[in-house]
Amino acid sequence: MIIVKEKTIMCSRGDTFITLFYVKGLVLTENDRAVFTVKKDIEGRQTLLSLPCGIDTLNNVISVFGTAQEMSVLAEGTYWYDLYVDTASGAHTTLVYPNKFIVRRTVHND
Repeated sequence: MIIVKEKTIMCSRGDTFITLFYVKGLVLTENDRAVFTVKKDIEGRQTLLSLPCGIDTLNNVISVFGTAQEMSVLAEGTYWYDLYVDTASGAHTTLVYPNKFIVRRTVHND
């Protein structure tokens, strides 16, 4: 399960992660590179998860996809995420400032 409240994202531990970001104020191109990053501490240097993202240039949407295996590196707890784009023209733009990324416990054993 994935829940987004304002900019806080909550997801179940070990599940596949999929979400979309509708971008305003920047026109995305097929040569841009978007990355979704998760860290334990907002000031931390260690990146726990870095997911390259898909870019839909027709709708100006960034799609984030993490496999269950990729997501399993995150134990239950509260982390921080952000999203940035490196454009083909050389700009580095943070699209989402650091916000909470909460991984919730599940009851099932799989």
